[in-house]
Amino acid sequence: MRLETRWVVGFALCAALSAPVSAALPFGNFEGLPDGRNAGQGMLPLTGWALDDDGIERVEIFVDGVVVGIADLQQNRPDVQILYPGYPDSAAAGFGFQLDSTQFYNDLHTLTARVTTNSGEQVFLNSKVIEVYNTTHNLVPFGAITFPNAGAELYGDCELDDLTPRYSVIEGWALDLGIEEGDTGVKYVELLINGSLWANSHTDCWFDAAQGGYVNCYGLPSLDIEDLFPTVANSPHARWRFVLDVGFLINIGYSVGFHELTIRVGDVYGTVANVAEIPVVFTCTEFTGNEGSFGYIDNPENGEQTSGVTEVTGWVLDREGVGVVQVFLDGQLQGSAIYGLPRGDVSTLYPGYPDSAAAGFRYLLDTRVTSDGPHHIQLQAIDDHGVYSIVGERTFFVRNEVP
Repeated sequence: MRLETRWVVGFALCAALSAPVSAALPFGNFEGLPDGRNAGQGMLPLTGWALDDDGIERVEIFVDGVVVGIADLQQNRPDVQILYPGYPDSAAAGFGFQLDSTQFYNDLHTLTARVTTNSGEQVFLNSKVIEVYNTTHNLVPFGAITFPNAGAELYGDCELDDLTPRYSVIEGWALDLGIEEGDTGVKYVELLINGSLWANSHTDCWFDAAQGGYVNCYGLPSLDIEDLFPTVANSPHARWRFVLDVGFLINIGYSVGFHELTIRVGDVYGTVANVAEIPVVFTCTEFTGNEGSFGYIDNPENGEQTSGVTEVTGWVLDREGVGVVQVFLDGQLQGSAIYGLPRGDVSTLYPGYPDSAAAGFRYLLDTRVTSDGPHHIQLQAIDDHGVYSIVGERTFFVRNEVP
C-alpha cells in the first residue's frame, strides 16, 4: 500500500473514532383506536406509547399530514415497562388524544404521531387509516360522574333536627358534538334516582352558600375538560353539580341502602342519552359514632424525588372539627402542620363540614435531617373530641447529596 494511501485510511479511521456518537432515535407505537378498530364517529380516543433515552418532551397528532393537537403524556403502561426497563418514564410511556372527528369530512383519513424528545430529536411513528362516519343520530351527548365514586356511602341527618343538614354532592361533566346547523351542544343535564327524575339543570338551578355554591346546575367552569376537548362546544363550562339531602330523601320514602344515580343529558338538537350511572348507599349519620377524619396529601406525590425543605400540603375534614394535623416521617413525629388554609375546591365537594372552606394544611419538612433514599410520610389528624385518624400516606425519595 502506498504511503499516501495509508495516510488517508488512517486519517479517516481516526476521524471516525473521534466523531461524536449520535444517541438512539425515539421509538414507540401509535395504536390508533382501541381494540384495533378502524372506523368511528364523535370523539375518537387515540392511544400509543413512546420512549427515548433522553425522555419524551411532546407527542403531536397529525391527520392527513396536518397537526391537530398535542397528546397527553405520562399515561401508565406497565406492559411497556416490562419490555423496556430502564428508559426514562417507561412505566408511564403512554400517550392519549381525544380527536374530534366532526372537524373532518366523512371519509378515510390517515393519522399518525410525531415524537419529540427532550434533546430535540423527532420521529414519526407508524400511521393508521380510519374511516369517519358521523351522522346526527349517532352523535349523542357524553360525559362522566367524577364525584363520588361508585359504591360511595351518602350520609344524611335522618332525624331532621340539625339546623345545618348534611349534604351530598354529585358532580361531573357533559358535552355534545353536532354537525347540524344550530346544534351547539348540551341543553340540560338531569339527575335521576332509581330511574326517576329528581332534578333538571334547566329548571331547578339555584345558588346556596350553605350547599357549597350552585345547586342542580350545568355550565360551571371546567378548564380541565377544555384541555381535553378544546374544539367541543361548552367545553370551558362543561361541569354540572347536583346536591342531595339524603336525610330528607329517607324521610320522604327512600330506603336506607343501595340506589342508582343516573345522569341524563339532552342536547340542543333534541337527542337524549344516559351518560353515566353509579350505585350508592343512602344511610343515616345517626347510625354511626365518630366517623373520624379524612383528607388527602397533595404534596409530595407518591414516588416523588425531593430534597432540602419540602412542603407537605393537602387537606383534612372531620364532622366533629379538626383539632390538629400531625406529620410523621418513618414513624417518628416531626411536628404539627399549619391548618386552616383556604380550599375552595374542598368546600364545593364537602359543604357543611366544619372548616370545609379552610381545610388546607401546610408543613415544611426538612429532608436534610434524614438520609438519602426512600422514606415514608404519614398524616394523622386529631378531631375536637380527641379521636385519632390516619388521613394520608406517601412514599417518596430524598436526594440531598451531590453525586
